[in-house]
Amino acid sequence: MSFRNLYTPLRRRLASSVLALICTFKPALAQDNADETAAGFSDTFISDLGPLLALFGEQVTIQFMSRTMSWSENIIFSMAPLGVITAVVSAIRVSGPTRLKATIGRARESRGAVEVDLMSSTSPDVCELWNGTQIVRVAGSAPMARILYFPEEREKNPERYGLYNLEEAKKQGLLRRKQGAPSTFTAESTSTSSSCTSYPPNISINLASRRPDLELWATAVFAIILQGGVLVAETLVAYHPSLQKRNRNSPLPISSGLSVTIAGTVCLVIGMLLCSYIVEKSTTETYWRTTNGQKFRLFWVQQAQTVSDESFDSFILFAKDEKDFFMTSHPADVSYSMVVFATFISILGFLAFATGLRALHWSATMAQLGATVVMTVVRSWVRFDVARCPIATRLPKGFELDWLATRL
Repeated sequence: MSFRNLYTPLRRRLASSVLALICTFKPALAQDNADETAAGFSDTFISDLGPLLALFGEQVTIQFMSRTMSWSENIIFSMAPLGVITAVVSAIRVSGPTRLKATIGRARESRGAVEVDLMSSTSPDVCELWNGTQIVRVAGSAPMARILYFPEEREKNPERYGLYNLEEAKKQGLLRRKQGAPSTFTAESTSTSSSCTSYPPNISINLASRRPDLELWATAVFAIILQGGVLVAETLVAYHPSLQKRNRNSPLPISSGLSVTIAGTVCLVIGMLLCSYIVEKSTTETYWRTTNGQKFRLFWVQQAQTVSDESFDSFILFAKDEKDFFMTSHPADVSYSMVVFATFISILGFLAFATGLRALHWSATMAQLGATVVMTVVRSWVRFDVARCPIATRLPKGFELDWLATRL
C-alpha cells in the first residue's frame, strides 16, 4: 500500500473527529451565549424600568400639583418623583416663554385651558360648577352666588338674616383679608384689589380640609429621608462585593455610574421642586378670616345654565363643616427665567439619573422604584379629600333665590 493510499483514510477520519467535536461543543456554546443574552436583557430591562416609570403618571401628577400651596407640598412632590415629563410640561404651560411652549406644541394654547387643567384658581375665563355628581372646572363664566351665613349676626341684625356676600362681610368688618397659610395669619395683606372678589367663587378648595402644616412638614421630612435612604442603598450596592456586577449594556464603570446617579438624582429633585413651585406660584391664595373668631356656614347658589356646551342645573351647595375662614384663588405671573432653568435642570437630571442607574446592579433600580411607589401612596394620602363633595340640593329653575327666601 502506497503512502498516498494510507494518508487519505487517515485524513478523512481526522476531519470526521474534528467535525464531531465541534458539533459536541456547539450546543454548549450556544447555551452559554443564550444565558448571557438573557441575563443582559433582564439586567437592562430592570435597570430601565424605574426611570421609565418615573416619566408616567400624568393625572396623578396634575392632581397633586394643581392643589400645591406650600413649600412642604413642593418637597413632597419632588422626592422620588413620578410624572417627570408632566411636571416639566406643566411648568412650561403655566409660565414658559412662547418659544418653549412651541417646543411642546402649546404655542397657541389659551390661558383659560391652562387654568382649567393645572390651577386651583378661578377667573373671568374659568369657573367651577356642580354637574350633579361632582365639582367640575370649565372654561367660561357663569352666575354663581357665594353666601356666608353668620348665626350670631342674625340676632344682631335681623333684617339681613345673617346672610352676607364677600363684599358686604368686608364692609361690616366681619372678615379680614390675609395672604399665606391659615397658620400664618400675622400681617394684613397690602393688596386690596376688589377685582378679585368679583371673580367666580372657588368651591373645591373650600370643601376639602387641608392637612395641618405639622403633618405636611412631617411628611416632607419622611420623603427626604426616604430619598436619601435610596442614595445610601445605591452606594452600598455599588461597593458590595457580591453586587459589583456592571450592566453589560452600560458604557460606565460602577464607580462612575454611582456618581452620575447621585448627581442626576439631586438635579432631578431640584428640577421637580422648581416645577412644582412654578405651578404653585401661578396662583395667589387669599384667606378670609373672621375678625372675632365666630363660625359661619358657607354655601353657593348655582343657576341653571350652559357653559362650554355643557348643561348645568340649578343647585344650592353647602360646605359640610362650619368655618372661621375660607379661601379665594386667582391667577398670578411667574418669571420666565425660572421656567427655563427648571426645564433644563430637570431634563439634565433625568438623563444622568437614567444613565447612571444602568451601570449599577438592578437592585439599585428596584430601591428607587420602591421609593417611587411609596411616595405615590403618600401623595395620594395627602390629597385624600380632593374629591370631597358638598351637600347639594336641586332647585327649581328660575326660582333659585325665591326658594332660598322661603327657607330662611
